[in-house]
Amino acid sequence: MDKSRRLLLAALLLSQAAYAADSLPVKISDGWVRAVPSSVTDSAAFMRIENTGDTPLRLTGGKCAIAGMGMLMKTTRQLVQGVEVLGMASLDFIDIPPHSEHVLKPGGDHLMLMNLTLHPHPGDMVSVTLEFDPGHQTVTVDMPARIDVEK
Repeated sequence: MDKSRRLLLAALLLSQAAYAADSLPVKISDGWVRAVPSSVTDSAAFMRIENTGDTPLRLTGGKCAIAGMGMLMKTTRQLVQGVEVLGMASLDFIDIPPHSEHVLKPGGDHLMLMNLTLHPHPGDMVSVTLEFDPGHQTVTVDMPARIDVEK
């Protein structure tokens, strides 16, 4: 898919996102998707999720048009013969208390985008749909792809 088609798809998804976000007390900021070469099958999305409401929110998953599936994951660390080994474990959900926030970040909790059908390059915009309870509500956010660089 060429870049103009990707931008058109992102614009169409963004127009639907404003409606979904109106009924959900959530603010998404600092979002980005890891840019990856075509030899890589998975990527990840990172962001700050703020619950602006008076009741708890539960992030239950996410999806993206360029990935076969999205899955909430956490980075795990364990010592094996004195060496720290990093891994990942799936999460069924992430609870966000009222008037609080949760950050999805490299080395922590994140949304894995698996079985990529299109590989995001730096500067591409990627639409990511987040799924929340109560009510199986969704919010779609456009995020830039970038190379993973420590801030």
